[in-house]
Amino acid sequence: MPLWRKMSERKIKIMQITHDLNYGGLQKLVVDISKNLDKSRYQVSVCVLREGGPLEEELLKEDIKIIKLPPANNGIDYLSFWKLFKIFREERPNIIHTHNTQPFVEGGIAAILAKTPVHVHTDHGRQFPDKRRYMFAEWVFSHFANQMVAVSENLKKDISKYESISPDKIKVILNGIDGNKYKNKIDKNKKRQELNIDNRYNPILGFVGRLSSEKGLTYLIKAMKNLVKEFPNILLLIVGDGGLLEELTQEAKALGLENNIRFLGPRPDINEILGILDVFVLPSLREGLPLVLLEAAAASLPIIATEVGGNKQVVTDGINGFIVKPGDVISLYNAIKQLIIDEGMRKEFGCKSFDLFINNFTIDKMIKEYETIYQDCLRLTGRE
Repeated sequence: MPLWRKMSERKIKIMQITHDLNYGGLQKLVVDISKNLDKSRYQVSVCVLREGGPLEEELLKEDIKIIKLPPANNGIDYLSFWKLFKIFREERPNIIHTHNTQPFVEGGIAAILAKTPVHVHTDHGRQFPDKRRYMFAEWVFSHFANQMVAVSENLKKDISKYESISPDKIKVILNGIDGNKYKNKIDKNKKRQELNIDNRYNPILGFVGRLSSEKGLTYLIKAMKNLVKEFPNILLLIVGDGGLLEELTQEAKALGLENNIRFLGPRPDINEILGILDVFVLPSLREGLPLVLLEAAAASLPIIATEVGGNKQVVTDGINGFIVKPGDVISLYNAIKQLIIDEGMRKEFGCKSFDLFINNFTIDKMIKEYETIYQDCLRLTGRE
């Protein structure tokens, strides 16, 4: 029997490769792709290079196999590619789908050694120019990948410009999410009570994401200092975890904002928290196409975001929110203030956000585009 039997005789085996399964936009996307591919055609597994995480549970509920690389003894694993090679040789995936740089490089080497038929790679966004060794490595392995994917037009331009990869090799697939859990209205009073938010707080702003420098939270905190002077009962909920938690907490305290800013940590109930917000704010200094903006749009929220990455593909300035310059405290303050004082605008922007989500960012649309890539790559390699 040949190594690769005809695809018509069995399901197509796809292995998604990611760093970990902790809370994060990239990881969530990997889980959503894995869960929503056509089960009658595809057998999906997920391989993690570093560690598992809380998102494992979602995969296990769907009986999706999770493969973890054996940890290195000294904490730095120079043989990840060899471990992946042995996994590929045992599992025999027809397609590997890597996500961001390390999985791309390590998976790329292993795929070449194992003669894996198809390698699809998705770049989820980072700051360019990146480290030279990373950009050079991606340029090298782009020659072996069957298809490169960028999650926004802006990211595609950056990859092509800084890594000298032909734009013809890169397809844009906008991120998508399952909007069903945002359809049901939540009991806002009950959720506020659960979060210990009493009735005097109004309006409520929200941020969801990693607490890292690239998210620009220090500028939002500084804008809050000015907003509290005019709206003393305003509240900002910051959801997420990261290396800057202590620093940001101390900054809020130093500015006298401990009663107006709540750090909630990582949460599994993002849809319910979005349901009690009046405005969603993403003050990032760099982005790809953040899933949290899609979640905010699905929750019918007006959105304030910075002019970076793919944010402008989700937020149209003056239509469903405002676009501001990154690192600009005054612009951030003015945009938030405008939405606070104009309830009619908030409602109108929220409706437009939902319309934009339905038309462009559903998970069904994203999955269909990835499945098309998988099939096209298999056909072009003669493995269909």
